[in-house]
Amino acid sequence: MLRIGILGAAGIAPAAIIRPARRRTDVVIAAVASRRASAAAAYALEHGIERSYGDYRALLADPDIDLVYVALPPSEHAEWSIAALEAGKDVLCEKPFAMNATEAGRMRRVAAETGQRLIEAFHDRYHPLSLETRRHSRLRPAGRARIAAR
Repeated sequence: MLRIGILGAAGIAPAAIIRPARRRTDVVIAAVASRRASAAAAYALEHGIERSYGDYRALLADPDIDLVYVALPPSEHAEWSIAALEAGKDVLCEKPFAMNATEAGRMRRVAAETGQRLIEAFHDRYHPLSLETRRHSRLRPAGRARIAAR
């Protein structure tokens, strides 16, 4: 069973990870953390998450968490992804992955050093709308050529 902890009581998490996890039998959203304990507790209650933390580091210290979903503001992605990697957690980081190439390079180096997985949560490729768009683009190759020529 893959146990996921969410950093940030974010509006994107239900569609991006909470509902998809519920469709699986091998994944559970086990915890959420926010800067405010009350916000984390309310979010956990609303989404049926077992544990909540009012501190990001407390979630990272939880030995029952295997993977951390970083759903914080983009300016916090590098710092908390690196902290999660160093805590021995795999990381699924919401996009944008980092604020610049230097941060992204640091994140990749820490992932390599720790042996943990670091993945950008770029869901759009698998979204039903993207599949439909690709289907239509195959039906109208001339349209693609016109767009490419612009």
